[in-house]
Amino acid sequence: MPLNERNDPEMSYRRGYQDGASDTLHAVEQFLDPATRDVVRAWVDQDINGWRLKAMLGHPPTWRVARLRAQASTSPTIAAENRDS
Repeated sequence: MPLNERNDPEMSYRRGYQDGASDTLHAVEQFLDPATRDVVRAWVDQDINGWRLKAMLGHPPTWRVARLRAQASTSPTIAAENRDS
């Protein structure tokens, strides 16, 4: 039986990626500050969901999460916490 567009390996991978990102967010969201939580939730709900459904990009979009990394490197509080750990 041929695979249809919704059950091919690529779409299965994308569904699994989204499910994994959502489950990971759910597991750690209580430990995140509200601003970070909102950015990560938007990444999962908007970026990853769009990537999965439109299948235009070969990889998941990371610009929203990369912005968090840039903020963390410029924030003295977060930089100090990372240095101490």
